[in-house]
Parts: sequence; structure tokens; C-alpha cells
Amino acid sequence: MLASITVPLIGIADTAMVGRLPDVAFLGAVAAASMLFDLLFWSAGFLRMGTTSLVAQHFGAGDRRACAEVLYRSLLIALVLGGVMLLLRQFIAEFGFSLIGGSAEVQEWGKRYFAIRSWGVPLVLIIFTLNGFFLGTGNAVVPMCLTFIATSINVAADYALIFGAWGAPQLGVLGAAWAAVLANLVAVITGLLLLVKSYGAYLKEKTDDLLARSKLVLLLRTNVNLFGRTLCLLFAQYAMVSLVARMGEVPLAAHAIIWQIWGLVSYGVDGFAHAAETLVGGRLGARDFAGARRISWRIIQWGIGIGLGFSLLYGLAIEPIARGFTAHQEVIEQIIALTYLIVLVQPLNAVVFVFDGIFIGANDMAYLFKAMGIASFGVFVPLAFICVYWLGWGMPGAWLAYNGLMLGRFFTLLPRYRGDQWLRTFVH
Repeated sequence: MLASITVPLIGIADTAMVGRLPDVAFLGAVAAASMLFDLLFWSAGFLRMGTTSLVAQHFGAGDRRACAEVLYRSLLIALVLGGVMLLLRQFIAEFGFSLIGGSAEVQEWGKRYFAIRSWGVPLVLIIFTLNGFFLGTGNAVVPMCLTFIATSINVAADYALIFGAWGAPQLGVLGAAWAAVLANLVAVITGLLLLVKSYGAYLKEKTDDLLARSKLVLLLRTNVNLFGRTLCLLFAQYAMVSLVARMGEVPLAAHAIIWQIWGLVSYGVDGFAHAAETLVGGRLGARDFAGARRISWRIIQWGIGIGLGFSLLYGLAIEPIARGFTAHQEVIEQIIALTYLIVLVQPLNAVVFVFDGIFIGANDMAYLFKAMGIASFGVFVPLAFICVYWLGWGMPGAWLAYNGLMLGRFFTLLPRYRGDQWLRTFVH
């Protein structure tokens, strides 16, 4: 949980510091650009999740060689995919910002921020893969260290480069982009050093069948289903920011802050979801089906407790939390107006995030893809059309639709969990 909850702190630091700049358009620019990076990084999230799932099951079966093979294949995919994203960065920016919309100033600064931060994309994908391997072997300490290091460097570099502190150049919003690249570079170097130091025995295993067709097909099938599942989720999130961007700079800035608040919960609970991936995958790799069921229920209970805790926190302190991000009163008022939509759904969100971890650990990716497709296109899209366009409810309507997405995910995943089929989808 500590490793996961540190991840959104980079976005929170960017948002809070950029929110102190005089022009509210800077905050909207970072929000729009960050949405594009979410699209890139989350769509490549299969590198972390798929690696964790497969490594955990091989680790549970005691197959060290197979663990190393999964790592090498995933790193190869990360390097190729990162290179392609870097080559297409200008096209991605032009196309993405044309869909997001926003004022001319938001578009200009957003594209400039995106152009700089995109140099860190291959680095992030390598980090995803390394963390997936570490978590798959039950090692949560190294990912925690990497995220702490990256976050510390990013926050310090944010302050230095945005405001020109400590003798650094004052780059404003562009300084936040350079800070992210620097943080990711240090994290990759540290992660590779720790991999060599702690997993030398794995790296020495012979991998003659690294390109074996059956194993490549398994990895690709796992990743394709995860990619499809993530793409459906990103569609809903991208649609959200596109809807809100067309409502004006103030709603877009408020949405950027709410998204950071929302993300803090998801990443916090994701710590337990990642534990579910590792522990459930390990139990299934060892053929301990009863143990997989027990650990799943225990993690669900933890998730509910954390969700309730965040609901209480936001219910009591949403205004001071908002003021911590920005001094623009009109933005703060928009956030406060959405308090109930932020608060009430958090326990349900937590269960959904844990379900994801359970089914990823079980390698039940095909069902996750189907469930997310139903929630995104069968629930979110109709609700967004009704609440935003037909009823004209603006920001509350957009967030009602997103809450509907979470309800749709819950009611498609719950029946699967209550059955036994997910216990039989392991790779061995």
C-alpha cells in the first residue's frame, strides 16, 4: 500500500504546485496533458499486471527459470512499446488535445508540457515491468523504495524547476515535466541495480526457449486482454476530461484536483489489490484453491475498511483538502459542490479495485476485459449522455456517470467472484 499510494503523489505535487501559478490555464494544461499520459501509461499497465500475474504463479510453483523468462519477455515488450510511443509523441499530442479540447492557452501549454515529459515514457514502462517482477516474487519492499525515490526526487525537482528555487532555472509549468523525467530516470537505474543485486540467481537461469511459441502466446493473450480492459476504462476517463474541458477552464481545473483526490484512494487500495495479485497467484500456482479463496476474502475486508476511512476523511475535510491544491476560490467551490459524489462511492470503489487484483492474480483476464466493456459502454456512455447532454447537469452529471461506471464494474465482477471458475484459470 505504501508503494502504491506514493505513485499519485507525483501528480498531486505537480497539481498543487502548478495550482499556485497565477494563471488557472496552467492547471488545466497539466490536467489535459496528464490525461494523455494516463492513456499511455495505463494502456501499458499490462506490463506490470501481466508480469505480476505470471511471475506469481510460476513463483508459487517454484519455477525460477519461468519467472526469469517472463521478466525478459516483458522487458522486451516494454522497450519496443516505449520506443514506438516516443516516435509517435507528436501525433499523439496533436490528436489527443484535439479530442480533449480546452482554450487555446490550455492547448499550447499542455502540448509543451507533453513534449518534454514524453521523454520519460520508455523509463516508466521499464519501471512497470520491474515492479511487476518484484511483486510477483512477493517482494513489495523494492517497489516501495523505487516509488519513494522517484516521488522524493520529483517533488524536490518540481519545487526547484517550477519556482526557480535553490539556484535552478525558473521554468514554470515546464519544470514539472522535466522533474518527472528526472525522477523516472533515477528510478530505472535504481531498479536495475536492485534487480542484479537481489535476483542474481534468477538472471543466471538458462532461457533457451525464451521465444517459445506457447509461452509467447500466453504472455500476449494475457497482455491483450489486460490492454483491452484498460482501454475501456481509459475511454471512460478520457471522455470525462473531454466533457469537462468543454465546460470551461474552472471546471477543468476542479476536475484535475478531484481526479488527484480520487486517485489517492484508488492507489491506496491498489496496494491491497497488488497483494491479491501476488498472494492469489502464488496460492493458485501451488494448487491451494481454498487458500486463494481465504486470502481473497481477507483482502476484500481490508479494502472495504480503507474505502470507509477515505469516505470519512473526504466528508469531513474536502474544503481544506481542496485549498491545499489551489487558491482559486471558484475552483474550490466546484469541488465542494461534488462532495457527496466523491464520498459515498469510495467503499464500493475499494471492492472493485480488490476484485481486479484477485482476477489478475488468477489470470482471469478475459473476464475482466468483458466486464469492463459492459461497464464502460453499457453503463457509463448512456449515463453520460443522459446526465450531461440531455439533463444538462454539467460537472455533477459527468461524475454521476463515472460513479455509474464503478457500479457497473461491481455488479459484473461480484457474480464471478462468488463462483469458482476464476480459481481454474491459472497458467500451470
